[in-house]
Amino acid sequence: MIFSMTKLFLPDPSDLRWLVRSLDLRSFSAAAREQNVVVSVVTRGVDRLEAGYGVKLLRRSTHGLSATPEGAELAQEARAVLARLEDVSASLTDQRSRVAGTLRLASSQEICEELVLPHLSDLQARYPALRIELLADDRVADLVTEGIDVALRTTVGNSELVVARELGKFQRRLYASPAYLREHGTPADPTELQQHETVTHTAQGPVATWVFRKQGKRLELNVQARLAASSSALVHHALVNGAGIGMLSRPLASADVARGRLVEVLEPFASGTVHTLYAVASPGRRNAARVKAVIDFLERASRGPWALERA
Repeated sequence: MIFSMTKLFLPDPSDLRWLVRSLDLRSFSAAAREQNVVVSVVTRGVDRLEAGYGVKLLRRSTHGLSATPEGAELAQEARAVLARLEDVSASLTDQRSRVAGTLRLASSQEICEELVLPHLSDLQARYPALRIELLADDRVADLVTEGIDVALRTTVGNSELVVARELGKFQRRLYASPAYLREHGTPADPTELQQHETVTHTAQGPVATWVFRKQGKRLELNVQARLAASSSALVHHALVNGAGIGMLSRPLASADVARGRLVEVLEPFASGTVHTLYAVASPGRRNAARVKAVIDFLERASRGPWALERA
């Protein structure tokens, strides 16, 4: 660590937890309410850490708490220490198989709404001592620095940094609302998309590349949309509301297709590219009972209405 110490300082784990939860919730008072203690208990814990390490760990502003570089480094280390202490405690008290405590689950908003929320009451009924924190964001969150136990991803990256379980496979297709197609017509060929309004994700940049298969050959088409959104959920809502033609995951579009709110476009030219949805965890947390339980739950949920294709 980067802290300069003339004497070894050993922090109280409770103080480390106050630091982590205050950062997670961006508030001392919220961290205090979570554990039903007065705010001064939390602030004194953080003060002890700052005094012990001789550095400022948190910044206070009208927007809430944020970490200094030293605070971010300590919080990252603290998460790993606290997770390990929980595992040791569970082992010594013969509670390792008990599903309890807080689990932080990260996914895109749309996957969270369609795959997780419809089944969450079943999970809570099965494990009443389990507390879930849902973190909905399209970006790929860092499991360690953000204290995430399980994340849903379509890419795994460096397999040494995560442990992944495949939940299922899916394709992405083009969709539009019936109202949009009535007004603007239905394209019969991918090249006709240049004459249509399109909706893309901001992560794809100002020009998105959509891939098709035409006469058995790969066809790439650059799309410069007048409307781009920062989440797949916003893209989906825009399409349902007639904003144009855009790309969605088939399982996420299926309910609106069944209701007649969306229509697949250019189906004969679909690329056929298959994507995989994974539940991932860091190697240090994969054996925790709550992590195993939630990943098992996600695997069962993916077989239901979300209709993931299986290999």
